[in-house]
Amino acid sequence: MKVRRENARGRKSAAGPAHTKMKLDPVQLLKDMIAIPSVNPMRVGTTEPVERDMANYLEQVLRRAQIDCERQTISDGRENVIGVVHANQRDNGKKGLMFNSHMDTVPVANMTIDPFDPVVKDQLLFGRGSCDAKGSIASMLSAVVDYAESSHREVPVVFAAMADEEFSFSGSWKLIEREWPVTACVVGEPTRLARVIAHKGVARWRILVKGVSAHGATPELGRSAIYDAARVALALEAYAKRLETSEPHMLLGRSTINVGKVNGGQSVNIVPDRCEFEMERRLLPHEDGLRVIADCETFVRNQVGDGIELQFEAPYLVDPALETSSDAAIVRALGDAQRIEFGSESELRGANYGTDGSKISRAGIETVVCGPGDIANAHTKDEHIEIEQVEMATRLYRSLLSKLSK
Repeated sequence: MKVRRENARGRKSAAGPAHTKMKLDPVQLLKDMIAIPSVNPMRVGTTEPVERDMANYLEQVLRRAQIDCERQTISDGRENVIGVVHANQRDNGKKGLMFNSHMDTVPVANMTIDPFDPVVKDQLLFGRGSCDAKGSIASMLSAVVDYAESSHREVPVVFAAMADEEFSFSGSWKLIEREWPVTACVVGEPTRLARVIAHKGVARWRILVKGVSAHGATPELGRSAIYDAARVALALEAYAKRLETSEPHMLLGRSTINVGKVNGGQSVNIVPDRCEFEMERRLLPHEDGLRVIADCETFVRNQVGDGIELQFEAPYLVDPALETSSDAAIVRALGDAQRIEFGSESELRGANYGTDGSKISRAGIETVVCGPGDIANAHTKDEHIEIEQVEMATRLYRSLLSKLSK
């Protein structure tokens, strides 16, 4: 990482061209980013450079603001972008704050708008990623650049833009392989600026049901994997109903399971010899993904008996849940900033979806999820965000940084 020199008063060295102060418009930033496709293909092992153009754009903005910046390689073609604003006061032992959000978006099939044309209508900004989560990036980046221009920076601030949040969270797992000069993190996701202190985790895996193929004219010579899979599906439904009676979490409710995809058979005139379920189990903070999959397998096998040949494959994703204390310093500091900017603090909430925040929390960094936009507008055919939300988020993040510097 290129290190910027500072003089005794904490200002940048006079060497090199004079620095012109930047004032970023978060709405224009968001328009620029919507126009940059960063669609996650949502499959294992891809090396497509999904976020590269977004990463190039963010790095350019950070370097223009003379903020130290680096690219963190996850795999071929996939990188995080990290900017670090250093404190310019004497070392007071304080550790800083991370702003974290993600660059990738879900696919754009079946959208009713041009996904990469940032259109404003009725004070709504439309486009893929506008809500989830480029709106958060725009507000965070604007606030961080403002902080970098400040003459009084008590604590370091890290801006972290993640790759691959939408599929496997590989960006945040890579991020926490290193230590950063922070004790707290705000993760940008569409919460309408509510403070989310808990969210569910997820385990995803496949179940393979095996049969015996035969000619469709003589089905008695084979064994239909689809018929057997139907019995497995009923067992999974019974397992889901059992979860409905489990002990709920105060903010997150109960665990759930969902069979999201079924694939089986080769041709209409062949008895199918295999059928596959792809599924997920949403996890509460106290649950271990591998253990709940084993529990599900035991339940299903007991329900269907020994006559059905099935295989529970190893999970391709196990992602932990998040739970942060309501008394955590970052939760209280964000509430104080909300009172300053909006007159009252938001409620504390839980979320059924996952975020990069649970990995950051695993690294010992107190984490709260709080960003502009409504989750109901994310991943939709006409994804959009209220411009007012982007502007409010920028004010909130700026106020939080100002509070940390006092």
